[in-house]
Amino acid sequence: MKSPSPIYVITPKTKAIITKGSSYYHSLILETGRKRTSIYKPQCIIDHSCEINGSTLIGRRNAAGKILKTRSKLPIPVAPHKDVYMLPTASIKNSDCVWISYYHIYDYEQRDDKTFIAFHDGSGLYVNASVSAIDMQFKRTSHVIAQMNHPFFH
Repeated sequence: MKSPSPIYVITPKTKAIITKGSSYYHSLILETGRKRTSIYKPQCIIDHSCEINGSTLIGRRNAAGKILKTRSKLPIPVAPHKDVYMLPTASIKNSDCVWISYYHIYDYEQRDDKTFIAFHDGSGLYVNASVSAIDMQFKRTSHVIAQMNHPFFH
């Protein structure tokens, strides 16, 4: 009997996690220099990666929610000590939701009805979200990072 695949762990090399509509693979993972697939859904991968780094997805969501004073489309500090923060491009219940690693984002711009996100390594990705929605998510993640890195200045 074959054992199940290990759950992917998000690292500083992870650029994005995309929901796949396949009956077997549920995620496409973009890393610097390579692509991978996973049988696990993005939310499962993020939860597992949070646990490896000392918390849970719920714990990280609660922390980000307190900082931002909201509960929707929260960026997730997956591994703050490694500068790994993932931001969702839509509601996590939306099949168009793509998780983007904050520090891999070089730029983003509207192209037709999608937004093109350019990464520092020269690659890029189209997402189903407006440039203003991506800009808001980028700024919200910046706010979470600033608050988490300077807790004594509240």
